[in-house]
Amino acid sequence: MKKKVLITGVAGFLGSHLAKDLLDDGTILVGIDNLSSGKMTNITNLPEDRLLL
Repeated sequence: MKKKVLITGVAGFLGSHLAKDLLDDGTILVGIDNLSSGKMTNITNLPEDRLLL
């Protein structure tokens, strides 16, 4: 069974790096960000098949 993880602030520096590491491990990821300081460019290279924004 694959892990499912929720990351708040996924488009920020720490959130985007954590998301990349978790997705590399096969985790299904739900990311939330209001983009007040995060940037969409931080997460555009993440695989969309296991990431829900």
